[in-house]
Amino acid sequence: MVSPMTDRTERLVGAIDLRSAKGLELGPLTSPVVTRAMGDIRYLDHVGTDALRARYASHEGFDVEAIVDIDYAIEGASIRGAVGDDAPFDYVIASHVIEHVPDLIGWLDDLRRVVHDDSVVQLAIPDHRRTFDALRSPTVTADVIQANLDGATAPSPRQVFDHYSSAVSWRGAISWGEEPPFEELVAVHSEAEAYERATAAGRSGDYDDVHCWVFTPRSFCRVFAALQRLQLVPFAVAACTETVGGEFFVSLRPAPVASATTPSFGGGSPRAAEAAIVRSELVAVDAERATLRADVAAMSSSRSWRITRPIRTANVFLARRRAARRGRSVR
Repeated sequence: MVSPMTDRTERLVGAIDLRSAKGLELGPLTSPVVTRAMGDIRYLDHVGTDALRARYASHEGFDVEAIVDIDYAIEGASIRGAVGDDAPFDYVIASHVIEHVPDLIGWLDDLRRVVHDDSVVQLAIPDHRRTFDALRSPTVTADVIQANLDGATAPSPRQVFDHYSSAVSWRGAISWGEEPPFEELVAVHSEAEAYERATAAGRSGDYDDVHCWVFTPRSFCRVFAALQRLQLVPFAVAACTETVGGEFFVSLRPAPVASATTPSFGGGSPRAAEAAIVRSELVAVDAERATLRADVAAMSSSRSWRITRPIRTANVFLARRRAARRGRSVR
């Protein structure tokens, strides 16, 4: 029988010949998709190995010694600047990385500068419907463009507020292999805390590591297609899977920037059809969110909610411990 991890690795590695190819994996922490024993792989993170181990030392139950040795630390530079003359690479793997990137367009452009014309970029992306982001609305193209025009280097106050005001758990966990009933989701933070976090992010400019972007397979492909039409990304989506467990997998291939086209509306326009789908999805999500928020508000004001607060706190603590072991946290 093939183990889940082996199956997941195969989804990310695909047809790559690890024995002959040179790869770059972003943010491997303790669980690299490709190990050094599997082939010529280099690891990159935003800081070096010692800094990562110091950062995670306070996470109870997290084995900091299991963090792999980082070959390249960005430390405020670009991916291209960090890897230097070791570029180009035959493939890049980024597992649960893209949703953290403040400037998605700039990040993709940076990746293009470290790969061959026939290379592949393999992404594992959480489906927000099966994580603590379940109440957030899917990312739209305008959000991605705004971040790029702003030259974003950290999550915006809006993104910080959206994360903390919407974060939920289900049965003590912060990610799931299925879509849970909305009425069973439990708020992790109060709106007051979310506002405080957003205000602090706006005033200090400090990096509050939340998910900048939230996707489903369909919403990711729609946003990416729009970015291609706008000639903003140097990749094309070669493959995108349906959701498997709590994530989906995308293969990007370098592609010439698409030629400009004249937009058309109505009369069967693909863009108009996409907009209609997005609006219908957002209406459904907003309705579910409104119902859940009303339920949460009523529950929060009840006597039983106050009495059981220690139990909820313990559940969130345990969920964070489990997430830390996987290199993720709802903070």
